Amino acid sequence: MFYMGTDFRKLKVPFIWYDLMHVLDVLSRFSWLKKDTRLLDMLEILKSKADQQGRFTLESIWTAWKDWEFGQKKEPSRWLTLTAWRIIRRMENA
Repeated sequence: MFYMGTDFRKLKVPFIWYDLMHVLDVLSRFSWLKKDTRLLDMLEILKSKADQQGRFTLESIWTAWKDWEFGQKKEPSRWLTLTAWRIIRRMENA
């Protein structure tokens, strides 16, 4: 697995960091990569973070954005959930 420390695996939006979500969003757009075991491993990590209803909760935030929907970690994030499911569907429709 290619990553840099544990922060790489934390779910975050928007895409300003080098992290799991950002890498998956970019690499999932290349059809020739969709069978790569490293990419599939990253996808499984993402999928394992969904709650019972398939929603995703932010695991890291930047407090400058605390008043925005993506600036809190207490409830599932609509933006993160949408982004995660777009990635998952893109990968599964390979």
